[in-house]
Amino acid sequence: MFARMGIIVGLLFTLSACEIGGVEGVRFIRANEGERIRADQLEAVNLVRSEQGLRPLVMSAALNAASDTHASDMSDQRRAWDYGSDRSSPQSRAQRAGFVGRVTGENVAETFVMNQEILRVWLADTRSRAAILNPDATDFGIGWHQDPDGRIWWVQMTAAARATSFSTDEGITVSRVE
Repeated sequence: MFARMGIIVGLLFTLSACEIGGVEGVRFIRANEGERIRADQLEAVNLVRSEQGLRPLVMSAALNAASDTHASDMSDQRRAWDYGSDRSSPQSRAQRAGFVGRVTGENVAETFVMNQEILRVWLADTRSRAAILNPDATDFGIGWHQDPDGRIWWVQMTAAARATSFSTDEGITVSRVE
């Protein structure tokens, strides 16, 4: 177990290559880093989940979009919380973004720390850790908004995709996770 946690910590430190600029000493996320940040965060979350014997999550474009939108909204509100300025919930934001299923958790933060550091913070918090380790979760999304002063508004979502079944013309039942 300690060996895997060492791998996770090492991975998190390795993933911190972000541009320094604008405000002295503040790291800014470059536009071309988005997909790498998302992939690295998912990989680290799945390492933690595997330590607990849980299935890995898959990346959801809809949850990423809902997370990005909420991160920008939190910046506008100047408040890190689960409610949108339009009184939306994590569930309604996910549905608006096209996700079919149930949101099982949402972690939010306002900070100057990068993705690997915010994951450590969330894992140290009982409520946030429970969202990450929810055994019902199947999907994952993360988004952020960085202000000109370098402050980053993070949103991480986990959800359980709804499985649907349908029959083909040949009478074969097909199940699909949406």
